[in-house]
Amino acid sequence: MAKYRKPGTAQAPKRPDPVEQEDAFVAKAVELTSWAQRHQRLTVLAVGAVVLAVAAFLYYGNFRDALNQQAAAQLELIQRRIDSGDRAGAVPDLQVYLQRFGSTPVAGEARVTLAQITAELGDPTEAASILQPVADDVTEPMGAQAAALLAAIYEDEGNLEAAEGLYLRLADRAELSFQVRDALADAARLRAARGDVAGAIALYDRLLGELDENDPTRGLVEMRRAELSAS
Repeated sequence: MAKYRKPGTAQAPKRPDPVEQEDAFVAKAVELTSWAQRHQRLTVLAVGAVVLAVAAFLYYGNFRDALNQQAAAQLELIQRRIDSGDRAGAVPDLQVYLQRFGSTPVAGEARVTLAQITAELGDPTEAASILQPVADDVTEPMGAQAAALLAAIYEDEGNLEAAEGLYLRLADRAELSFQVRDALADAARLRAARGDVAGAIALYDRLLGELDENDPTRGLVEMRRAELSAS
């Protein structure tokens, strides 16, 4: 028959023996040392791999920092040449720049500059091709700037549908408020030009919602809306 102890009669738990604990620790240490000796080559390779990985990570970080600094300095030199009036002469420099620094954070600015000069020199198709990689992401300020320039190129080429689509995309997704306002104004202008009065008024209403009551451009937007309503 099973025996049950009465409450309060349980035996006190046995305290761990310090000697036994020390012996167990020594045994584990000996076991680990023995394993390391048996697998010495594997241990050395594993430690070496970790060291190499850390060194590679640090080297890559330093390399990227140096490359980004060099890219910013080089772009500043090209910009000075452009500011001096030699815009056409800066085109080959910008092309080489993008081949070398195309993966750096300032590459987008270089693309927009090159595309703008290329369009001014009479090659809008090439300018549009240069802008595409940056203009895809309009949530970034430089991407939004590229998209606005690309829309203007489409508009000049007579591709009003593509231009309006880009303006609307900017209005929906751009992060900076002035880019949203400019895009709405341009899209409304295009709609009015092709006879979509109701669509243009809707965009002007949306634009008015983006403007402060004391914004100096508000009166002009209200006037354009009134002209469309009266037409």
